[in-house]
This record gives sequence, C-alpha cells and structure tokens, in this order.
Amino acid sequence: MKTLSAISRRLSLMIGRCVIRAAEASGGRVLVALEGLEDEGGSGCELAEPTSFTSVPPSGAEGVALSIMGERGHRVILSLGDRRFRPRDLTQGEASLFDCAGGGNRIDVLKDRIRITAPARLEILTPHATINGQAIATVGDEVDVQGGSSAGRHLIVTGVGDPG
Repeated sequence: MKTLSAISRRLSLMIGRCVIRAAEASGGRVLVALEGLEDEGGSGCELAEPTSFTSVPPSGAEGVALSIMGERGHRVILSLGDRRFRPRDLTQGEASLFDCAGGGNRIDVLKDRIRITAPARLEILTPHATINGQAIATVGDEVDVQGGSSAGRHLIVTGVGDPG
C-alpha cells in the first residue's frame, strides 16, 4: 500500500493546472513564471509550442504544466488559454486566431469564409499580391485610368491613407 501511495503522489505531481504570472521571449524559446496549485510557484518553465506558431502569453493566462518524471524543477507548459479574451461567437468546426491585448485583431476561419478583423490597421508585406489570379496594384505600379481628364497610364505614388 505504501508503494501505491508513493506512485499516486508522483503521478499527482506530474501534471497540473497553472496560471501564468509573467512571460519572456528570449532566444529560441518562451519562458514563463507560473503559479500552480496551493500557491506553488515556478520560474523558467519552458512553453512547448507547436511548429510555426509562437506567442507570449499575458499574465493571468491558464495552462497545463507537465513535470518531467514528477520533478517540479523541470516543468514544461503544454497548453495555454485565456478565457478573458477568447472569442465566444464561433460555432462547431470554426477556428480563430486572436490577440490577448484587447486590440480586437482576429483571423477567423468560418464555415463559409475567412474573416480578418483589424480595427486599427492591416499590414501586408509582399512585393506582389493577387486576388483570384488578378494582380493588385501597389505604390510604384503604373495603372490605366479609363476616363475623364486623367485617362491614360499613371504611376501610383501613394497608398490610400498614406501621407503625401
């Protein structure tokens, strides 16, 4: 019975919920300070992230912490979420990428469309863009103006809303 108790204790130490208190992105990884059950803290815990995705979680985000071999000195955060900022308007099968800074920026993959919401500014960095195979004119391109006193080819010298 004593052996089962020791195994049970070790298993209970292996995985648990935690709350992020601080996060720092340095080098090739994100390290977090966390608070676990019964005010048990920890710092320097690595956030395990999926390939091609990274984030720096805000203080107060919740996660699942895994203690390798039940050792609290070597914890890895497996999953994070922040219910304070999570969109609540999605339906089954839909997904969203959203900011936790309260800015309202989102990319939603919905059943019938993809929706990008950028309340302040949307910036796309590319020298060439197309929609349905048709090139989008950008600053520096020559375009045909089809009527009025401005008819002919003209260079786009400023973007919409750009000063100058």
